[in-house]
Amino acid sequence: MATLNGMISFSGKLGDLVFYNRGKTKAVRQQVKSYQLSENSKKSGRDFGAASRTAAYIRAAFSSLVKRYADGDLVNRLNKRVMEIFKSIPKEHAGNKKLIDGNLGQLRGFEFNIATPLSKLLFQPLGVKIQSHGILELEFSKTKLEQFVRVIPKASCAVLQVMVFNFELDGEHCELIKVNDMEIPLNLTDFPGAKLTLKTTQKGARALIIALGISYLSKGILNEDKRYYGCQISHAWHLQDGVEVKFITLVEEKIEVVEKVGGISWEMG
Repeated sequence: MATLNGMISFSGKLGDLVFYNRGKTKAVRQQVKSYQLSENSKKSGRDFGAASRTAAYIRAAFSSLVKRYADGDLVNRLNKRVMEIFKSIPKEHAGNKKLIDGNLGQLRGFEFNIATPLSKLLFQPLGVKIQSHGILELEFSKTKLEQFVRVIPKASCAVLQVMVFNFELDGEHCELIKVNDMEIPLNLTDFPGAKLTLKTTQKGARALIIALGISYLSKGILNEDKRYYGCQISHAWHLQDGVEVKFITLVEEKIEVVEKVGGISWEMG
């Protein structure tokens, strides 16, 4: 807002300036211009909203792991990761992009605690096999304890947590399976290995996401040092009736133009 101090007094509009009285003071302001978003901007906004809602859906499913392992920037980082999935969807879907059309595998490796990647604490990946009729087989192999988990000072045991989120990509049905915590005493020489079989619904188009976390206890008390806990989305698949759907990246075809030096001459006669 500006004020008028001269001898000439105005009222009403002059171009994009509006003159008015503010108490006993004459003032002027610039008229607010309406701004029309382009169609591309509207489409981008709709896709960004869909990606944000998808990220919130995943975050809500793993809320107990988020509470235990997440750093302060998890929301923004997960939104960005899901947005990358939406960017993998062909441009012709702009404004109506859905998770079912994207590269769901890009969720793999997402860390809940960016300060400590899971691989710094858990040295063996979780083996997962998708069998027929929705059967999942989860397995950690037998190995030396020091080759399985990191042994940290004063900790009495490591705690492994696994959650499975299985949901329809074109509907509303979902399953959330929380596996009982696995406590591993750190005074062992060998890790004996562990197996688990789960039954899930796999009819239709579904997303299957597995999150795996590790933390430490000392005399029954959770170690809250961010160096000593980690969680990761270890597996993420797009399944159709229990069979993985491979994402195919479409590459725009480029036409190579070769110009011959000297050109092509007519043959006369």
